[in-house]
Amino acid sequence: MSIFFNRKQSSLPLICLLAIFILMSGNLSAQSQAGRTSADFLSIGVGAKSAGMGGAYTAMSEGADAAYWNPAGLMSVEAGEVLLGHFDWYQDVSLEHGTIAKRLNSTTAIAGSITYLNYGTIKRYGINGEPLANDISVYDWSGAVSAAFQATDNLSLGFTVKYVNQSIDDLSASAFAADIGFKYIATKFAIAGYMGNFGSKMKFDTVEESLPATARLGLSFYPFTEAFATSIEAEKKLEGNIIVRHGVEYNFNQQYYLRSGYNYFVDEADRSFSSNLSFGAGIEFNSAALDYAFTTSDSYSNESLHRFSLILKFGK
Repeated sequence: MSIFFNRKQSSLPLICLLAIFILMSGNLSAQSQAGRTSADFLSIGVGAKSAGMGGAYTAMSEGADAAYWNPAGLMSVEAGEVLLGHFDWYQDVSLEHGTIAKRLNSTTAIAGSITYLNYGTIKRYGINGEPLANDISVYDWSGAVSAAFQATDNLSLGFTVKYVNQSIDDLSASAFAADIGFKYIATKFAIAGYMGNFGSKMKFDTVEESLPATARLGLSFYPFTEAFATSIEAEKKLEGNIIVRHGVEYNFNQQYYLRSGYNYFVDEADRSFSSNLSFGAGIEFNSAALDYAFTTSDSYSNESLHRFSLILKFGK
């Protein structure tokens, strides 16, 4: 990734976008934090590259990864990319993700993605406690379509529409949601914002729950050389606390990568320093890249996670 540009462009569009995101994020902070959300798998994050940087990826987002983190970053796709991701969570839970992204022309890029979270199976018992033959299947999935547009030389905009579904045996719930994002690239730094998972409620029988709506504002920059990048961002969930994420990446000849990240939970003083530390590595070839990330004490499961993702480029 490179954000070394020398372009002279009015900053008025960026100032307007920042004002909108700050106002809307402030509205999120003012909301009550009581209540629950559904389809929380939408907040897990995809791609080992971003996980290695602690999820501080809104301003760093590029390529097929951007369909999840910030659709405005899809404008960095040179021709076409496929992202395939996998990790095993706790017990029998596993997450699979796939994205295909395509650059249509100098001002437009699109992507389609799917995420599938498999909880494994649950033993089924009869009314008297006797085991039954058929197990209960539980899974979540979402499908999304994203598009990005180059608004000015420095500013790109993106949006995503998605369908979300959760299934437990013969019960299911679904919802529609949308994400929006922007990315402003200047000399040696980038500023980006994202608001996601805003949509209809999930309803199981008579119970309705909101999706995990989220707002993020991030900054990435190269403090020393193009080989070293760092990113910092703040995230606020509609039904949750503020998280500050920080990540760094060092590359050797833009082929070998080392990454690390840390998450600071502002309102959770009882978390140990080691919570949500992450480390990652990657190797990139002309038409492929393989990334790995290790996260200590994941915030969702309190277990360490190993993530893998593969990027394939086509159409050059």
